[in-house]
Amino acid sequence: MKWNLDDIIPKNKFDVLYQEVEGEIKRLERWVEKVRPEMSQKEFGKMLLFEEELGVKISKLGYLPELIEAVNQKDQGAKLMKSRVDDLSLKISEIGRKLGFWIQGKREPILDDKNAKRLFATIPDLEYGLKRSREGAKYSLQEKEESIIDHKDTNGVGVLGDLREMIETEFEYRLVTSKLDKKINSQAKLLSYVYNSKPEIRAAAYKALLKKQKENLDKFFAIYQGIVKDWKYEAKLRGYQSSIEVRNWGNHVPNKAIESLLQVCSEEVGIFQRYFKWKAKELRVKKLKRFDVYAPLKKKGKKIGYEEAIKLVIEAFEEFSPRFAAEAKKIIEEKHIDVKPNKNKRGGAFCATVAPEITPYILLNFTGNSRDVSTIAHELGHGVHSLLARKHYPSSQQANLPLAETASTLAELILFEKMMKNESDKEIKKTWLSEKMADAYATICRQNYFIKFEILAHEAIEKGITAENLSKLYFQTLKEQFGKSVTIDPLFKYEWSYISHIFESPFYCYAYNFGELVSYALFARYKKEPKKWENMIIRILESGGSKSPEEILREAKIDICTVEFWRDSFETIKEWERELLKL
Repeated sequence: MKWNLDDIIPKNKFDVLYQEVEGEIKRLERWVEKVRPEMSQKEFGKMLLFEEELGVKISKLGYLPELIEAVNQKDQGAKLMKSRVDDLSLKISEIGRKLGFWIQGKREPILDDKNAKRLFATIPDLEYGLKRSREGAKYSLQEKEESIIDHKDTNGVGVLGDLREMIETEFEYRLVTSKLDKKINSQAKLLSYVYNSKPEIRAAAYKALLKKQKENLDKFFAIYQGIVKDWKYEAKLRGYQSSIEVRNWGNHVPNKAIESLLQVCSEEVGIFQRYFKWKAKELRVKKLKRFDVYAPLKKKGKKIGYEEAIKLVIEAFEEFSPRFAAEAKKIIEEKHIDVKPNKNKRGGAFCATVAPEITPYILLNFTGNSRDVSTIAHELGHGVHSLLARKHYPSSQQANLPLAETASTLAELILFEKMMKNESDKEIKKTWLSEKMADAYATICRQNYFIKFEILAHEAIEKGITAENLSKLYFQTLKEQFGKSVTIDPLFKYEWSYISHIFESPFYCYAYNFGELVSYALFARYKKEPKKWENMIIRILESGGSKSPEEILREAKIDICTVEFWRDSFETIKEWERELLKL
């Protein structure tokens, strides 16, 4: 039930590898000083390969303490290792920056376009990344300024995210109802109660969470304000037209694609509002409360054991693609999953890709409800994506963020379709469909409005706003997404302060609705022509980050810049809505 981190590097070998990297940094420095426009492809290729190998070693040093700390956020040894790796990474980034500036044609001896084209073609798998780096010259500052920003990010604003996590980890919640007064020591455990069959318990869970956020609002606001001001200032300094454009450029997607995505997701909000009205009737209440959005239709939720959940997920993967299933089994068999929640373990779930030759690691907080089974499929989907792309070099293995969520949401769809097909009980199918609609709301509509809030928040914080008024701004976005379908308790205006992504990675959240809707489109095509689209989907996942998302999907005749594509992707949800009404 706990992961084996020795496959990264045994803990007692950390210092040995650290010293090895310290020596290789000097070698990298010598390489960088030798670059010149007329150098041979062979020489340039050797330097690229050396840099890739060094990147893997740094990744091992970084991920070991990161994963140790994920399961025990109070582990002081891991914190010390992380601090040492940060220092090492700064040294490497100083050298890497020189190389980056030379590739961009901004450092002597100047690399001209003709020689850039010749050298970049040395290793085809790295060509896209090198070209992209050269294009990024328009957003680069001077070398000394980039150095200052690197240090500032590591030792300044980067610490704010860690501080926020430390504050939340120390929270102890009280779940209080007319019949219950229970202490809960982790956010993951507390949030499992929002799916409870009893309205009083669901409301108590949300209130326990949001009261803690309200009590600490001044701290969370100070942290968020610092992060936003830093992000906004740097965006202007680099010449971006907006805060979100920084993320779009980093995600290798055109602004137009994200504008189309946000527009369509806002236009289609009525699907979810109709669902909430339908659910209110099913629950025999006049109007749904925000506490009840994830309420189960049945009075008793079905618990499922971890081994049974794994078996179900793998069987679903097998039916879709034997290769997809084989890669998922590899993660399980190598014991690269940490399963159960613990007091000092971070909440949520993630998949970590260390290097192409290392099987990805998955963190879960499995409590046995049906959504936890979906989470297993989701995170294994991430892992399968990494394994399918492991033929690439480390810097081109990882898919860019919007496509990074495609395999995971596709895996959830595969599992859901199998469960629906195997089930004959109409009431159970109705329950599952209802849960799927709620999940689609959470992944598409909810994430869309996080982004809309962030756009407003970044503008408001630049002009000046109080913590309370920022919370009111968030509340307005809640009113827009729910319309007249749900009654929202005023406490929910503080919900923004617990959304980790807006602190850790501004504008990250559109990767979820992007990935979800792309996966719906791919799966709809797969159902019509299984063999053709199984192969196409595998090819898309195998591409990793060796091309832009736009180029990868264009090969499947998908144009992410058009509103028509995103509208068509909603057809899957509309099918579920129609089936719910039939049942």
